[in-house]
Amino acid sequence: MAVKIATAPCSWGVWYADGTPSGTPAQLFLDQAQQAGYRALELGPDGYLPEDQRVLEEELSRRGLEAAAGTACYRFDQYQRFDDFRPAVEKLCARIASMGGKYLVTMDESDVGLYSEKKAGFTPETWRKYFTMFREMGAFAQEEFGLMMVYHPHIKSLIETEEEIIRLLDATGLNLCFDTGHHAYVNGNGQPGDPSVPDFIRRYAERIKYLHFKQVDGAVYNRVLAEHLDSDTAFDIDVMCDLPDGIIDFQAVRQALEDIHFDGIGVVESDMPKASNERAFASACRNLSYLREIRMID
Repeated sequence: MAVKIATAPCSWGVWYADGTPSGTPAQLFLDQAQQAGYRALELGPDGYLPEDQRVLEEELSRRGLEAAAGTACYRFDQYQRFDDFRPAVEKLCARIASMGGKYLVTMDESDVGLYSEKKAGFTPETWRKYFTMFREMGAFAQEEFGLMMVYHPHIKSLIETEEEIIRLLDATGLNLCFDTGHHAYVNGNGQPGDPSVPDFIRRYAERIKYLHFKQVDGAVYNRVLAEHLDSDTAFDIDVMCDLPDGIIDFQAVRQALEDIHFDGIGVVESDMPKASNERAFASACRNLSYLREIRMID
């Protein structure tokens, strides 16, 4: 097993290009990522970090950071075909490739998922439209820029349940950015030692090429279920927590990754939308220390 650890703006509460919801300035994120001990980044929402290649290279280089991947987040339900958003993908892929990154992490932001009936009426033709978009996007990234597109299943989006993930794999041939927290939230049992994450890693070893390390707070999660709270509220009340503290047994995850001989990137991505910079920095340090403690990394 070889896991190259990186971090991302999400761990500082940055989900969008303007730095919201936390409002963390890009320079502060970069400074604190370096100070916490990270050496690689997933670049996060396109436009948050400098888009000028030379400026970004300088900002990363002087902090000893490198770009592991870029992040493509789109509302795919607003498009009919890949050509509708190809220019944005081309611009992003060119920047990732120029920075030495190898992956395009892609996720959906359509508001169609958990606790929504919007997907219930999807016809086979509707699903074919989305799968065709994803497949063509992945082929474009690979053929034009040498990037592997890894699809990120995500709470409250087109692809979140195991059934949907498997359908995506079968229909597109794409590989996964496997997010432990999102998977356990949607597909787990909410109990300590929930086996959903290591089980899935072993079953789909050949398709998991990239990881997001995230943890679920069991008490908050069970409150979410009991009160039927939406996922936005769940995140606001910290359903995602530091890696040592939740229902996912990361030592079992480490063993699963050893068993499948995983060799790739693992991004610590905590998703704390309302965290102060002080708290985000402390969490980033603690999570990295914990991964060393359990021998996920040296």
